[in-house]
Amino acid sequence: MAEVNIIRHRPGAVFCNPCEVITVDDDGKVVRLVEPSGNVGTQYANNIGAEWFGTVENLNAGLAQGKVHWSDVYKTDVMWTTPSADRDECDAFKNDFNGVYGAMINSATGGPLRSNRMARFTHQEGFPDPKALFEVQIKAAAGDVEIGGGKLDFGSWVDHQPSGASVMHKKGDEMITTLGPDVGKEMEFVLEEQYARPFAEAGVDFRKQTVFMEILVGVDDAPDQAWERIEAVRKVFEDYYGDDRPAGLIYPVSRIPNLDGVVEPQPRVVSGDVEILRSGTLEHGFSTWNAIRHGGITEVMVSAVGGDDGAAILDGVDARVKEAGGAGLKQNGIFNNAYIAAGSDSKANRDSLASFNPPFTKWYEGTAPSGRTAQYVGGIQQQGIAYGVSNRSIFA
Repeated sequence: MAEVNIIRHRPGAVFCNPCEVITVDDDGKVVRLVEPSGNVGTQYANNIGAEWFGTVENLNAGLAQGKVHWSDVYKTDVMWTTPSADRDECDAFKNDFNGVYGAMINSATGGPLRSNRMARFTHQEGFPDPKALFEVQIKAAAGDVEIGGGKLDFGSWVDHQPSGASVMHKKGDEMITTLGPDVGKEMEFVLEEQYARPFAEAGVDFRKQTVFMEILVGVDDAPDQAWERIEAVRKVFEDYYGDDRPAGLIYPVSRIPNLDGVVEPQPRVVSGDVEILRSGTLEHGFSTWNAIRHGGITEVMVSAVGGDDGAAILDGVDARVKEAGGAGLKQNGIFNNAYIAAGSDSKANRDSLASFNPPFTKWYEGTAPSGRTAQYVGGIQQQGIAYGVSNRSIFA
């Protein structure tokens, strides 16, 4: 009989760090999943190299707590504080970060990272720690699973988690970085050429087997077009997937790593002996939740729930976990991703976070919270929503 054991290490007011999950499926296969909460490196000097060293140090502690290593990391989210609205400053920051990124991981681990990666410039407000130049979230897996190439291969089924992609591609000897001002055309190209085509070559139906998608839309080059762009991208997403809608979220970021592009989605796709369950309800263009069931284990992916009160949002997430067959967020939750809508007034942005966290903490009173990362962004799901939380939960 399948089992799921969730260990929320070092619980604090709003998150544990890390969250460790040990699963045993119906065939007796054992997998350990370890997810440190989002980490920064502000214990060291306020420059890219020093903060990245500190971030690696802090992430090392989370991995060690779960008895896994950097070679077990399969997913990496890099979130940069936007240095300014100026494209060249962002380009310099990105290049400086990438210059130390791989080298420091190799130094810390003795080998290259096997993980995918998705990066973005979030917002000039950055993160809950106002000194942080970036925040990094990683996920690791060990046991009866093989990782690499953007996949977790469990033998009977495969969890495909490729890196985020933009329109950047080679055409002959030319590197194409933009398709022009039509963001809908960008989204169509990425879905069809960057994802669907290679998945089809591997025998996977990308439209039918995508269970979750995070969609970034860059806006700093044209702030007045932010939500117009998002609605155009959302429409392409809705039309593309039709009734087989992934769960997920869409939100404005300052810029994506391809500074000439605007759109960067990242899908999660499953194949093999795995069942996909969809809620049958749509909100903001996404299925409110999707779940995957394999070997007696169910994992639920909850689309970002928006609102203006942390506790009410968690109530919404909790209801969706229960609707998917779980006992609830407190019992089954493993990770929350929190999004704080931010504008140009830094004090107002900081006050907003201070209003969000207390009811969030109160909601978890008496139990250990899931892992969490939080970031300031230009909005979440729809214009005017103050906060959003997406979640993953797991149960047998």
